[in-house]
Amino acid sequence: MTVAMSGYAMAGYPKAVVEALVQRKQSGEDLSLNLITGANVPWLDETLGAEKIISRRAPMVASRTLAAQVNSGSLSYVEQQMSKMPRLLRNGSFGEIDVAVVEALAFNDDGDLIPTSSIGMTHYLMDAADEIIVEINAAQPEVLRELHDIYVPAAAPDTQPIPLVRTDQRIGEEGIRVDPQKIQHIVETDIPERLGPQPSGTALTRSIADRLLNFLEVQAQTTGGLLPPIQTGFGGIADSVADGFQRSAFRDLQFYCGGVTEPVLELLASGKAAAISTGGLGMSERVEQILSDTPNLRDRLVIRNGDITNSAEVIGRLGLVALNTGVEIDIYGNVNSSHVAGSRVVNGIGGGASFAQNAGLSIVLIPSTAKGGAISNIVPMVSHQDISEHDVDVVV
Repeated sequence: MTVAMSGYAMAGYPKAVVEALVQRKQSGEDLSLNLITGANVPWLDETLGAEKIISRRAPMVASRTLAAQVNSGSLSYVEQQMSKMPRLLRNGSFGEIDVAVVEALAFNDDGDLIPTSSIGMTHYLMDAADEIIVEINAAQPEVLRELHDIYVPAAAPDTQPIPLVRTDQRIGEEGIRVDPQKIQHIVETDIPERLGPQPSGTALTRSIADRLLNFLEVQAQTTGGLLPPIQTGFGGIADSVADGFQRSAFRDLQFYCGGVTEPVLELLASGKAAAISTGGLGMSERVEQILSDTPNLRDRLVIRNGDITNSAEVIGRLGLVALNTGVEIDIYGNVNSSHVAGSRVVNGIGGGASFAQNAGLSIVLIPSTAKGGAISNIVPMVSHQDISEHDVDVVV
């Protein structure tokens, strides 16, 4: 079967149904699924991939286990940029989707589905699926209910301009409209979502962050110390950048990201960040505390669906400072962010290229060496190109 699952930027994915699938495979069932999600969902890839339940994957791989299966040829992989997923799903490019399994907080009085820690492409996945299974997860914080802003652009040729001009602006609805006739099962769960241990910052990543902050401080002298909205990702460098902003003199920071984790939300808690727009929240006990304790949260934190988060139109209009990293960069400025030696998958391209191409200022942050200095991340020419030299302004 082809199965679609909710989840975006490591958040808002189904849990109980996935664990039941694992149990079925471990009991000896010959179980094999084509899996489609709206973006990277590491927990799904690792949990299902460890049991070799996934036979075909789109649009990203987000675990070493699944990447190894792609590279060995035991798993078929279709990579796509996040910005292209709405059109591909609407056009049926991945074939018939038999079942969509999605996580939700509840249904509202109008019968709309209220997502949890992400929205992603859930609306497109449910529209494309023949049947829907909904997990109602009581462990997800109820405060998430008030943070969603779901705006679904009309399909071409009826597409209209997206009326989003500020990071904190709301233009959509709190829930996702769903055909009730498609909902075959509702599974009640109480499973906390936890991002898990992430790569911590090091002296190297802090050094990169310090150089970035120095550059931005010089740039901001012409704007009264204020910066345009910032897009950042995940990992040690991104966390060090967030820590650097915490120590800096910058104020009223705004973030427009595919996903945010604890270090960026700490900026909201401390008052450094005035507004955050995100595709998903990497959940932890501290994140739940920030969501509970932050005053006027709805005015400062917005969870958007993935097609708005990755919209070239919105990214360009807001003039973002895009912060991306990669596996390697060449002397021309081309960036490889997804493959080793040109063909071995590390992870999917995601939305980084779209942000770099449309940002007001595109910055690449990358260590100059890897493996203790044995490998150079600066090469004569990249073996696989994800971000073009034309879309890179600054390299740190």
